[in-house]
Amino acid sequence: MPVSTSGIIGVALGDVSPTATFQVGTVVNLDDGGQAMFVQAASDISQFAAVSVRSDETAVPLTTTNAANSKRVAFAQASIASAQYGWVQLGGVVKVNLLTGCAPNVPLFTTATAGCLDDATVSGNGVGLVVGVTNAGSTASGTTALTCIAAYPHISGGAGAV
Repeated sequence: MPVSTSGIIGVALGDVSPTATFQVGTVVNLDDGGQAMFVQAASDISQFAAVSVRSDETAVPLTTTNAANSKRVAFAQASIASAQYGWVQLGGVVKVNLLTGCAPNVPLFTTATAGCLDDATVSGNGVGLVVGVTNAGSTASGTTALTCIAAYPHISGGAGAV
């Protein structure tokens, strides 16, 4: 997991807390060239989920339905229970839940499966500037957490376009 290079004391990207240990919306730079934001989970967020960060800096698992309300797209590297606080990555080298069979180095899109992205153009809501670096094989759950490269991920096209 990357570490903060912003000089703010106490930043640990895997930490989750029932109380706000930083101001919600705080952004730090990371040693992999990405950034992370401190958020409050508005619902349960699983590890490696793609999340929608809303205008009030609360986060929910990203779906095609809520993409239109996304201020930012980010990626939870640790599970965050509803009403808890934690860090989500806005970019850099991240692990992301991808649906089975998702190909590497292709555009990714939102899905109806909360927190998961796929290469199938079902929604028209592309998650711009995010690509997987390996192929998502077959798993029993239908999802695989794979390493992706993200550079200012955002919704492009569809109702959630920015």
